[in-house]
Amino acid sequence: MELKKAFAERRSVNFFDASKKIDTELLERIYDVAKLCPSSFNLQPWKIILVTDQENKKKLKEAALNQPKVEEASAMLILLADTRSFEKMDVIFDDMVSKGYQKEEAREGVKGFARMLYDNPFGCRGFALRNAGLFAISFMLAAKDFGVDTHPMDGFEQDKVKKAFSIPDRYEVAMLIAVGFHDKKKPLLERLSRKGFKEVVAIESF
Repeated sequence: MELKKAFAERRSVNFFDASKKIDTELLERIYDVAKLCPSSFNLQPWKIILVTDQENKKKLKEAALNQPKVEEASAMLILLADTRSFEKMDVIFDDMVSKGYQKEEAREGVKGFARMLYDNPFGCRGFALRNAGLFAISFMLAAKDFGVDTHPMDGFEQDKVKKAFSIPDRYEVAMLIAVGFHDKKKPLLERLSRKGFKEVVAIESF
């Protein structure tokens, strides 16, 4: 599928065919495409909890305002943003040095710069959530390329999700992503309008 086609055909599906399952191998193939998205310092500050068990879906549904698609979707992804990913920078920087992105003597300076940006209560959260967002849209477009439908979900109670799935404090729940196959018995409505270029873009200054 061409990228433009994936953009055009990706929709936030509200009604999934609950009879259709998705296997982990397909999800892994989608992930392997999505992981190519950019991330600051290549820290890739995201973690995913894959939920396919019906009992766990029910548990997640209770924390997600009881939205039916949580149970109807073939799988639910709990996308987590790791606010402390910079603590594991060494393995990333080893890769950077070995491939010529950084010189060994510059390693500590670059690590220090990353810590200055992100090792504080405000920087670390914003950094993790922004980067998780880059992964999320990449995953949804990749899924569409494989013929899989998705729906990003912001309607959930953070504390309830974290408690129900034993999520450590260092992680923020960036969003939930419902993954599966559109229920064709419930046709999609016409796509809502989008703002045009001139309505959104300011040239050189606000």
